[in-house]
Amino acid sequence: MNSSPLLHIPGGTRFGYRAGLPWKRRSQCLVETTRDITAGPGLHLLVAPNGSGKTTLLRTLAGLSPTLHGQVKTGARVHYFADELRTDPEMKPSTFFRAWFKGESLQTAEKLAETLRLNLKCPIGKLSRGNRQKVLLIHAEVKAGLSPQSVLLMDEPLTGLDAETREQVTHLWATAGGTAMRLVIMHELECVRQADSLLTIAGGQLKHATERTGESWMNTYQTLQQ
Repeated sequence: MNSSPLLHIPGGTRFGYRAGLPWKRRSQCLVETTRDITAGPGLHLLVAPNGSGKTTLLRTLAGLSPTLHGQVKTGARVHYFADELRTDPEMKPSTFFRAWFKGESLQTAEKLAETLRLNLKCPIGKLSRGNRQKVLLIHAEVKAGLSPQSVLLMDEPLTGLDAETREQVTHLWATAGGTAMRLVIMHELECVRQADSLLTIAGGQLKHATERTGESWMNTYQTLQQ
């Protein structure tokens, strides 16, 4: 999907954290860019080994943590979704959606719940991990539809989902259209048929492929990791 960039990470940008006492802090860089990286509307995958800095990168792009060097630019409203839904465990999904959405947006949420086979009447705290992720995914998709342009940053939203639901969700992302950009941390690439690019972290460097290498995005990931 070609359009104006919604995310721009200049070359030389460094991501990480600062540790130590306030008067003696030191920077620990986890990820850096060696060239400019841009991404527009569509589905963009972020796949990297555990502990490489994926969540730190995503939180920084969301504005929740500062960069160590450089400045990230976003051209749209940014929505960050952590790796698990955090809300009142006694609240039912139906109540959760009514608190956020009205009218057509609420109808869209309820339709997605039916498609993904989510029980709207079961308290969220009693739902399985996969079903709690469905609440988060529906919340994200409806919010994307409410903004003329939006950037969705999602940290492992497919965790706990069965294979069929993962297929449904990734198909939804790939065919959603519109002007939203989805940057999604993933581990399971087998269910992804369509995507606009893949990012990974290899040797502390953020790498970006805008075209698929070989027969699958897994091949692309393996190539970037070499």
